[in-house]
Amino acid sequence: MPDLTAPTITDEQREAALEQCARLVAHIQEITKAAMPALLAATEQLGTALGQVVRQLQDAGLLDANGKPTRPADRPAWQTPYGPPGRRH
Repeated sequence: MPDLTAPTITDEQREAALEQCARLVAHIQEITKAAMPALLAATEQLGTALGQVVRQLQDAGLLDANGKPTRPADRPAWQTPYGPPGRRH
């Protein structure tokens, strides 16, 4: 059976690990802070593009003011494009 006890480390090893973790967290924060403006701009552009698509679909009469399709489906919801399911024996 394997030994599942935690290894003992010295105070110096613990302090070194904590310092390394603090440096890593600071580095992650720098990267996140630098990436935020680009992510915000991309999100705004995506929202604008999606808004234009919805307006175009409304102008074409395919969506109503609430974003719902204006035409009923051309077949019942249970029916596949290949027709109704076959009978089971």
